[in-house]
Amino acid sequence: MVIDGVFSKKEHHGGIIVEKKYQNNTGRAGGSSTGETPFAPIPAQKTDPKGFSFSIKGESNKTINVIPNQEMYYSTSIGDSIIYIKHKGLFTNILWNTVPHNIIKLPFKKDYSKVQKKTPLYKQLDKRNAQLHLRIQEIYKRSDKNVFDALKYADSLIKNDKFLHKENKTIEIQTIIGEILYDNNKIDLALDQFLLIKKQSTKNLKNDANIAGCYIKKQQYKQALELLKEASMINKDFKWLIGNYYEIIKSKANAVITYQELYESDKQNYYYCYERIKELNKPDTDLLTELKYLKRRERTILYITDSGGFDVIKIKY
Repeated sequence: MVIDGVFSKKEHHGGIIVEKKYQNNTGRAGGSSTGETPFAPIPAQKTDPKGFSFSIKGESNKTINVIPNQEMYYSTSIGDSIIYIKHKGLFTNILWNTVPHNIIKLPFKKDYSKVQKKTPLYKQLDKRNAQLHLRIQEIYKRSDKNVFDALKYADSLIKNDKFLHKENKTIEIQTIIGEILYDNNKIDLALDQFLLIKKQSTKNLKNDANIAGCYIKKQQYKQALELLKEASMINKDFKWLIGNYYEIIKSKANAVITYQELYESDKQNYYYCYERIKELNKPDTDLLTELKYLKRRERTILYITDSGGFDVIKIKY
């Protein structure tokens, strides 16, 4: 039986990261915890993934788990495309393990407006995502005209919308409410909203970053930095906000170091860090006074295509 695994066949497949997990008790399921192929693989069906884990949506639209190494885990985000290898037994065709092979990062810059003008976005999405998109779109549309009208509408959705409750999407609407309050300098109300979300969703990195922004506005810098550091240990995207933090407390040198580290880790996707470093090197550049959330009104949606496959689209509201 071991020979069947040692001489396993390699099959390359493509997919999209739909979930990232980390558990403290590192184990092995369908590959080693380093993401490298073990000499004699353990059958994937017999173990559960622990340690670093991706949930991948593959070509068949089924979700599978793969075990990345630490560097790959921290350098990726939900929505990134990935190539993974399935090892199947040479004689039995049993799936022995599934190993991440390569990440294909989505381009950082893309003209979403052209896509949306070409075909109404809600017609490109499956029914479930289209319903959520239309609700979010309406909230932002109202907020651009009248903030309180938007908040009233969003609050009514949370209380009365059966679709949101059925799909467990009320937290997304609550987050938008908090962000609208924050962007309109209603910091205490925004913080109340984000703390309410934290009670419902303790492992929500975006929400922790939002709380950190409120703490900075209230000059509670220590609490803010703790939250940002914890988030960046799971997803290094949040190092950008740590760089912002150092600017806010007027530690320009530490800000540059933080931006540089993030840029060097992935020059294509963190090119904006390089641009910020160039700005900071100019004598007349003002330091930031608050966190700069780059994707405040942007969502990444995984949706089912007409052919039965799947695709990813990024939406700017």
